Amino acid sequence: MHTILLIQKSNDIKTRTFVDHETISLAVEDVIKMYENRLKSMNPNTPHINYHIDDLNKFVDMHNELAAMVYDDRIKAYVPHDKSWIKMKIHNHLKQLARSQR
Repeated sequence: MHTILLIQKSNDIKTRTFVDHETISLAVEDVIKMYENRLKSMNPNTPHINYHIDDLNKFVDMHNELAAMVYDDRIKAYVPHDKSWIKMKIHNHLKQLARSQR
């Protein structure tokens, strides 16, 4: 399902942006990648960075706005989802990744 991430990093409206993805999974992966890129930029000399899901949740929460608009073909419209939904999707995605790597 086509998914649009609406992002505002701070109170400054100039930080507003959006990114669209063909699927919810790709949007979730993008949020995770944004966090990992932030960690890499903060720790440029660390070759391997570990983090906990709570750290990723804090990253989501620190955004002034982080929402997802997911296209629902049944109603031919986008359905809004908030940070808690995004965090749930991230958790499910990481759980699924962990299972597949066993």
